[in-house]
Amino acid sequence: MTLPDGRTLAYTEIGAPDGRVALYFHGAPGSRLELVALDEAFADVDLRVITADRPGYGGSTPLRNRTTADWADDVADLADHLGVERFAVMGLSSGGPYTVACASLLGDRVTGAIVAAGNTDMSWPEASDGYLQSELDIMAMDDEDAAVAWCKERYAADGSGFFGGEGDLDVGEVDNAWLADEANLSSLLTTMSEAFHQGVVGYAHDITVQGRAWTFDPAAITARTIVVHGVADPRRRATRTSRGRSPEPRPPPARTRRRTHRWLSRSQVVRRVGRLSEHRW
Repeated sequence: MTLPDGRTLAYTEIGAPDGRVALYFHGAPGSRLELVALDEAFADVDLRVITADRPGYGGSTPLRNRTTADWADDVADLADHLGVERFAVMGLSSGGPYTVACASLLGDRVTGAIVAAGNTDMSWPEASDGYLQSELDIMAMDDEDAAVAWCKERYAADGSGFFGGEGDLDVGEVDNAWLADEANLSSLLTTMSEAFHQGVVGYAHDITVQGRAWTFDPAAITARTIVVHGVADPRRRATRTSRGRSPEPRPPPARTRRRTHRWLSRSQVVRRVGRLSEHRW
């Protein structure tokens, strides 16, 4: 679709065409293809799941100087384009902050939110504890052009070197077991390949934005929220600690679940999104 400012926003729809609606926000690097393998599973539970490429990823036009909060405008425009008034939101890893932004800024349009292994506001004191050093280096630049140049040198202009011997990219025993499944690995490679369709610009911009302070207040969230983190996830402590930093009034009750670091099983994804869409708690 074409956004009001002329940019292209690429998206996919999977599941039941007339089902309850959830918008999913991919990780970094990631793309609109991240959940395509769950098409039948979502259809079986009457869910229509929409995933859009963030600016610079896949088929979406890059946007310089964007903020995390800007994504809420793109999401609202996408929902309007599709004739969807209310919807659940869910984000994985780097998609987590965008989930919080939409739940904070879109009010009653959001029926519920899931943040799965999500990143926190990186301006908070303990946010960088246990975080990938390579991404911290990008955030420290706080310069989109410098970040793109750095990523080109490290990962190649087409992003082909992203998994090429990264010493700090140890996903751990549980995630390695998940990746050992050929279907899971194929799904990951598909979305990663599309993520770098325009080169490293989407990833470089995404991580730069991720390093900046949030300009929205999670205390404004009115929808029920589930926060899912792995017991071995070093980011879990920072996220849980920072939840208490929001001023009164506090956000609505958030359920915290412990799962694997980054990968949720198909049944977990389907079940949680289904509950949000049905307002079942």
